[in-house]
Amino acid sequence: MNNKNAPGYDGITAEIYKVTFKLLPKSITAMYNGCLKNGIFPERWQMPKIIPIMKPHTQNSEDVTKYRPISLLNIGGKIMEKALITRINHHMYTTEFLNRNQYGFIPQTNTTDSVMALKEFVQEGFSKGEITVIVSLDVEGAFNSAWVPSVLNSLQESGCPRNLHNLTKNYFSKRCATMETNYIKLE
Repeated sequence: MNNKNAPGYDGITAEIYKVTFKLLPKSITAMYNGCLKNGIFPERWQMPKIIPIMKPHTQNSEDVTKYRPISLLNIGGKIMEKALITRINHHMYTTEFLNRNQYGFIPQTNTTDSVMALKEFVQEGFSKGEITVIVSLDVEGAFNSAWVPSVLNSLQESGCPRNLHNLTKNYFSKRCATMETNYIKLE
């Protein structure tokens, strides 16, 4: 946790959270363990503060895309998200549920690995006299618009522990946000 990061809606900074943890380590650990065990992601931790930041050289534009929304999550929620993601990733990697050809979001893999695998595939086909066609898609905002029922279904199909499935389901439910601008505050 970087002490210089802006706080979320609750105004609690990483520095305050670290001091609190030093004073109450057992209580805070028990709180997170309780959330993980019971599959509950507190609603208060789910509510980000959204601040629209104007992109450079777009001041005269009337297009809403001239703003880049910055989402500031409460530090408690950031920690819970990290714990959830770490546990789901561990489950996915140990069960080998993910496709072997996936390189994104996989530890110890990167773009170079995917390019090298593609190169080997093309060279193998070329040596056999085969024709290789490559189609590349860049779906704008795909990660931000993941279909929640599909995510939950995939977790269930992978044999994900019930508490992590429930925590993910709870995380996706009852979502809301606040947005602050120089002029108004929307909830």
